[in-house]
Amino acid sequence: MLKLRAAALMLLCLAVPDARAQSDAEHTLDAVFHLFDEDNDGVITDAEANRYIDKTFKEMDGNGDGKITAADFRNFSFGLADVAAAEGKSDSYEKAKDAIFKRWDKRGAGALTLDDYRAGVLADAAAAQRGGARPQQGRFDIRTFKRAPFIKEIMKSLR
Repeated sequence: MLKLRAAALMLLCLAVPDARAQSDAEHTLDAVFHLFDEDNDGVITDAEANRYIDKTFKEMDGNGDGKITAADFRNFSFGLADVAAAEGKSDSYEKAKDAIFKRWDKRGAGALTLDDYRAGVLADAAAAQRGGARPQQGRFDIRTFKRAPFIKEIMKSLR
């Protein structure tokens, strides 16, 4: 019986870091949602989403050429790089971002314009709304935000 308890305790201890990483990632996602939600009403409107898209695009486009390369996208933290690094998940996190970039690069240009980036984010937001019980055009709450394919891919990479 004592061996069984010791084994159970060991398994619990091994599971805790993943739970902490998930908790840290969830906390960061909540913070990102609130950055989008400028008026703090619990929903992100199209206007709020577009302003945040413009802001993050500008931050990623360091040289100001109007394009985000795969490297620019990969190097942008999205607030989760530290969580990934702390949990030894940087490789899977980078691979998830690469997959998202490729999916959003519909033209196969190897770079995203602001229109490409906006289309990718908003298409994923629309997909999240379709997955909900009652989609509201142009407005989504935190549960919908977390259902967006790019968010789900990022979160999966951190598990």
